[in-house]
Amino acid sequence: MTLFALLSLLLFAATLAILVWRGPAVAHVTDADTAAEAVTRPTRGLVLGLALLVAIVAGAGYAWVGSPRLLPVTPDVPPGPGPAADAQVAEVQARAEKHPDDANAWMQAARLQVMLNHGPEAVADYRRVLALRPDDANVMADLADLLAATGNGGLAGEPIQLVERALAIDPNQVKALALKGSYAMSQRDFRTAITSWNHAITVAPPGDPIAQYLRGQLDELRAMAQGAASAPAGNP
Repeated sequence: MTLFALLSLLLFAATLAILVWRGPAVAHVTDADTAAEAVTRPTRGLVLGLALLVAIVAGAGYAWVGSPRLLPVTPDVPPGPGPAADAQVAEVQARAEKHPDDANAWMQAARLQVMLNHGPEAVADYRRVLALRPDDANVMADLADLLAATGNGGLAGEPIQLVERALAIDPNQVKALALKGSYAMSQRDFRTAITSWNHAITVAPPGDPIAQYLRGQLDELRAMAQGAASAPAGNP
């Protein structure tokens, strides 16, 4: 996980702590008139901690997005690097160019390019697939993922537009849901992020690697939130 991701997760955990932790804020309440106000008031230390996290994240920026390494475009085992792999991808690429209307050929070429970390070539091949399959939500999600990984490290712009198009076609597209959650997290829209990730987990097939990754992230968020909620319990 990148440093930016960790900072944003800490920010999220602190935000949750404000929402769920009420103990010290009401410990000194002695009359009913001030009880409601105290219940919703976080401690001074927690507020200062959250403000510091916001400042850190705002200053550092946020660059956590899906990538072919995080959200696999294909689960196949990549060929090892070297002349044999280069020859294989060159053969597949040449076959696709000989049959420019064959979406499957372009898809095979694109996946091999991804496996060999040939980002620009993979993007070009995926665009050819999408041109032949303009309503394929899976291709849109894969291309969005790849554009984010090979571009400036973010989902803003064309990647998130592809994600939204994919979800308009298939609201249960797992990778698109995962990427939507990652983008929402980068915008500090934690409600949308958690909703999207939970939806992805719910609709993913058994053993899906993206769902497994998201479960781990959500478990980590819960653990961090619990730690943030309990840490200041002794500070008024």
